[in-house]
Amino acid sequence: MRVLIIGEGKSGTTALLRSVAEAMGDPEELFEPRLMTAEDLDRDPLVVKKLLLNWRGAKEGPLTKMFDKRVYIVRDPRDRLISHMLYDAYNRGELLSTEQREKWLALLGRKAKTPKRVPIFKMMNAWWRISRGDLMSHYVRALDRSSAFNKRFGGRFHTITYEQYVDGDFAALNDYLGLELSAGVVKGSENRVARSGSYDEWRRWFTPSDVAMFRPMTHRWMIRHGYDHRDWKLSEPGQTLDHATTVGYVEELFSRCPLPKESD
Repeated sequence: MRVLIIGEGKSGTTALLRSVAEAMGDPEELFEPRLMTAEDLDRDPLVVKKLLLNWRGAKEGPLTKMFDKRVYIVRDPRDRLISHMLYDAYNRGELLSTEQREKWLALLGRKAKTPKRVPIFKMMNAWWRISRGDLMSHYVRALDRSSAFNKRFGGRFHTITYEQYVDGDFAALNDYLGLELSAGVVKGSENRVARSGSYDEWRRWFTPSDVAMFRPMTHRWMIRHGYDHRDWKLSEPGQTLDHATTVGYVEELFSRCPLPKESD
């Protein structure tokens, strides 16, 4: 059997890959190929994890016929925004000095202690000034990209949400795949992607001004993907964020990135 798993980064694609591979036994794996070819897929059993960021619909769409099963995993974009914002420390860590890293960690520390006083969109602006990482553009492009994929190719895929995966709600996916899935264990170098393993974190992270900012741009995506676009209820003020999944997580990511070499 050949299985294709596709989704945006930080949507649970790696964990789902592990679950499917473990349930299949010992299949060959293709992990985030930039471009799939017919030669790549000419093996069985096989499981492929593909990110939408690198999806080439015109070239790769026809190749989906070579897969026996195709799975599309989606995640609440508000939670995915937070996860990507934190993970971008790994993407850009090698470009950042000790001082720049400390500035970001200090801001995360303030956010963790008083979440409702530090809007996410201001954190995104700060990350741009520190790293030139454009989190807002990434967010908008991801919404557009996944909506376009779902509209054109979604009918060929079985859809599971990240929230279902976290809850262990595999019944429909098991029926589709003919397998018995359990939560996958992300090991080795891949474990850097694992953070909280939960959802609805956005309720503690978002502020009322974030809701005003992100609700309009997220509205149509949520309707298309079956999320409740009316539910923007935030947690009560006074709650804090877990240090291990905020500052501690980013410190660990930075530790994996060498500091930039000083110029002569």
